[in-house]
Amino acid sequence: MGWIKRVYLYLVSLISLVIIVIGSVGLINLALKQWVFTKADQDFYYSYPRPTCPIDASGKTLEGCTEPTAQELVEQEKQQRDSRTAQKQRDAAQYLAMIIVGTPVFVFHFKLARKET
Repeated sequence: MGWIKRVYLYLVSLISLVIIVIGSVGLINLALKQWVFTKADQDFYYSYPRPTCPIDASGKTLEGCTEPTAQELVEQEKQQRDSRTAQKQRDAAQYLAMIIVGTPVFVFHFKLARKET
């Protein structure tokens, strides 16, 4: 019966250690993209000429079709930046939680496993 307990303790230790490693790698990746390789996290889009609103035979644009204003384009870019920032913060919170939860679980189970041998 003792070997089952040891296997369980080492298995939980291994799983929690893997979680710590994943969280650490993710956090380091996030930090490197934020402060060292700042362009690695940017999305580059090649701009193609935007189609204009179709014009009917009388020279009027179709109803409901409007071109985006400069203010709307600026607002859209700001929204995209805010969205990227929010995603980075969610990722950082997740990676930190993995490390914070995984570390005591690993330490506790690994110490118990070492006592069993």
